Amino acid sequence: QELVNLLLTGKAVSNVFNDVVELDSGNGNITLLKGIGARSDVGFLSLFEHYNVCQVGCFLKTPRFPIWVVCSESHFSVLFSLQPELLRDWRAERLFDLYYYDGLANQQEQIRLTVDTTQTIPEDRDNDLVPPIELCIRTRWKGAAVNWNGSDPIL
Repeated sequence: QELVNLLLTGKAVSNVFNDVVELDSGNGNITLLKGIGARSDVGFLSLFEHYNVCQVGCFLKTPRFPIWVVCSESHFSVLFSLQPELLRDWRAERLFDLYYYDGLANQQEQIRLTVDTTQTIPEDRDNDLVPPIELCIRTRWKGAAVNWNGSDPIL
């Protein structure tokens, strides 16, 4: 994670939450856990957050540019939008397209995902048939509906 954070933010910190967290280990001992110190140019989303293993802070979830490195299924891929206003105008976040690229999957066709935040999909943690990329998207846009626009969902 330190290497990914170094590439995304220029600082090799161990965590993806915002700022610093003080961990009281008892006996007056405090351990400082360093996270992301400022909004990054490129963002980060993680399937681990869906499973409550970590918490990605808004400095990584809301980058300056609508590009996210995605940690899912033991490797990295990328989501991006062609709409630069996506992160500057809340109205743009109602219905928008994200493009997904997974180089490890030898992806040949374009995958365009339409995200609709005006609908809410109930969370079903026991459903193994929800594509992991949708779960990652929902860590940023809670309950959003994701349309694969004719592409086969990647399970």
